[in-house]
Amino acid sequence: MLQRIQSVYLSVVALSSILLFFFPLATYYNEIQGNYKFFIYGITCMDPEPKVQFSTLFTIPLIILVVVSFILTVITILIFKKRTLQIRFCAFNVLVNIVLIIVIFFFYATKIKALTLIEPDYNYAGMIMPLVSLVFLILASRAIRKDEALVKSSDRLR
Repeated sequence: MLQRIQSVYLSVVALSSILLFFFPLATYYNEIQGNYKFFIYGITCMDPEPKVQFSTLFTIPLIILVVVSFILTVITILIFKKRTLQIRFCAFNVLVNIVLIIVIFFFYATKIKALTLIEPDYNYAGMIMPLVSLVFLILASRAIRKDEALVKSSDRLR
């Protein structure tokens, strides 16, 4: 059945993956060095003359991770009849989201800070979207496991 609670949780994960493309992850602002916004799809400079140029290929790994997470989430919703496979897809998606969070915080944030010499400001909705995805993936996985346990227990009663 598609109308299970884990489908709602997985829909929230898919929505947060889409919203990552619209909200900035961080801003880097300094009057001397410039004003930069860090999005999933790239780093945009808000100044007319940027001091540091970023390649358009710089954030391709982030885009790939977010798209893989979105595709895994949609597939997980659609294979609702195969709960054990759903559990595996959720576990792999949790791994992808953990890698995404690690890459954002420990690679990109420090790399941009080193290149621009500006402290980042993380007060944006884009920064909590991967964490929201991770929490709802764990909740979906727990709900799928409960359903699987319920089906196994009803099979024992027959």
